[in-house]
Amino acid sequence: MIPENLMNLLRHNIHPNYFFFATLLGTLFSSTLNADVSLRLVQPYENSNIPAVKQSFVFGSVTPATATLTVNGLPVTPYTNGGFLTMIPFQEGKFKIEAVATDGISTSTVVRMVNVAGTPASYSSTYGKIDILSPKGILVVRPGDSITFTIQAAPGGKASFRFKKHSEYFQMEEQSTAVQGIYKFLYTVKPDDNFDAENVQFSLKRRDGKRIVALADAKITVQRRRFPRMIELKEDSVILTGPDSDFGYNLFSLQGTRLEVTGEQSEYLRVEIAGTNQGWVKKSATMELPNGTLPAKSISRNIRVNADENSTLIEIPLQFRHPHKVDQFTSPHRLLLTLYGVVADSDRIRYNTKDSVIEEIVWFQSDPSTCVFDIRTKQNQPWGYDIRYEGTKLVIEIRHRPPHQAKGNSMKGLRVALDAGHSPQSFGTIGPWGHTESSVTLRVALVAKHEMEKRGATVIMIQDGTKEFSLQDRVNLAWKEKAHLYISIHADACGEGQDPRELEGYSVHYYHPQSRALAESIHTVYGEKTGLRDQGLWRSNLAVCRMPQMPSLLLEQAFLILPEFEELMITPRHHQTVAESLIRGILDFMNSQPK
Repeated sequence: MIPENLMNLLRHNIHPNYFFFATLLGTLFSSTLNADVSLRLVQPYENSNIPAVKQSFVFGSVTPATATLTVNGLPVTPYTNGGFLTMIPFQEGKFKIEAVATDGISTSTVVRMVNVAGTPASYSSTYGKIDILSPKGILVVRPGDSITFTIQAAPGGKASFRFKKHSEYFQMEEQSTAVQGIYKFLYTVKPDDNFDAENVQFSLKRRDGKRIVALADAKITVQRRRFPRMIELKEDSVILTGPDSDFGYNLFSLQGTRLEVTGEQSEYLRVEIAGTNQGWVKKSATMELPNGTLPAKSISRNIRVNADENSTLIEIPLQFRHPHKVDQFTSPHRLLLTLYGVVADSDRIRYNTKDSVIEEIVWFQSDPSTCVFDIRTKQNQPWGYDIRYEGTKLVIEIRHRPPHQAKGNSMKGLRVALDAGHSPQSFGTIGPWGHTESSVTLRVALVAKHEMEKRGATVIMIQDGTKEFSLQDRVNLAWKEKAHLYISIHADACGEGQDPRELEGYSVHYYHPQSRALAESIHTVYGEKTGLRDQGLWRSNLAVCRMPQMPSLLLEQAFLILPEFEELMITPRHHQTVAESLIRGILDFMNSQPK
């Protein structure tokens, strides 16, 4: 038998020396287990928390592949290499998964316990508590803001709430939804409300006449200040559309940007961008400015344009760092730069026409505190831009076409950032035989690096299998090394409740318009060379695709959690196919773009 500690190590696949243990496992199989059935479950892990699903996947591997296999009594046919994936019904609560494999002589059984969440359900008419859904935590508001009060309790009752230090009750309305017993009220903060860490008391009178009371875990304050509450960003930050990481991205703002706080909810601050435009930023990314600090106001002065063979620089003098937004358009190429809190007085623009890609820069004042610069370029295919502050001077660097000469299969002059997704520590998804996404993507990236360098490219390996890199670190390294293209290589999976056999295939993801043509090219070539099912070309808000400084994309090769594709993705032939697809896609993209 394999020692239990070794089997646990292999099952969870957390050791960086995976291949050593895989080899050791093979030796143990060949020397001691030839006559025995060996069975392993990879996912779900022991004691996993599974969302509320009716069914989900279970996968792992069995030796020999001809063994008779069942999972919770349902027959499963292993793939030819012994890997398997099957969908089984799941039940709410502590749920037992039992896999049994036998060859008629020996039997192997693996039991896995997981926690399956329940679906939202109606409470009985005698339910004895009030579950408070909102508000929770710290909430700072202004007059005119709306606060949503929501509870779940016994259906058919009469619910109300009051601010704890006040006597007036507000009647809540039971919602007409599939889940009964949801009560809501939308309260608008009045000009004379003077809440200071105010809490809320809810009351419910059930159908049987019993009254239940509950106190919210909330502290509501109406912000009233003689001076604006000002913060400054300690780091480059995302301003979201709502007070939670699940909300969308509104703006990307740079370190040192000054913003006025208009509200607060839990770990997020609501900030004013301009006029009615507002967003939410993490408190941890900000620092409070002294009381009396005024909002940032700047007048943009004369603009200078400079250029060298690699980039065009646009310099806009300001007095403060302001929030900004860049919208990029193609055919023809232009950047629409919006500066909030800025009044334009840029009546003189100095062009350096020798190497610049600028066609024209015009501006207009869209409202009293918002200025828009329309930057039109001569580029048919944009190659990326960087926006940064140097002191309080805003600099937009527009990159030029890289110095690649289209000669056959030559990639000379190109600097390509290759990023093998994940790392040995945060290994990504995992296949039925235990191959991790990080190990699979690294093998592909190393082959692609070798083939690209043979054709004259300079390759920057973002992840070489020895480091733990954050997503931002990966992007920063590519820009520091002045890569012309960024390619992130991954292997796919899906969430619980989905059937990967219905979703399997490859996909290519991009974000900025400058990346679409490259993504289309690689998407087409990869599909032709592999013959895999096409799951599409996606515009995806992924961190490594959002970098604006170069065309960037993410390739999902196939679904690693399916045994046939795990087997495919560890073969040298597949590694070579991916490398050739990337090279051909890049060359087709480069050669199709006008000089």
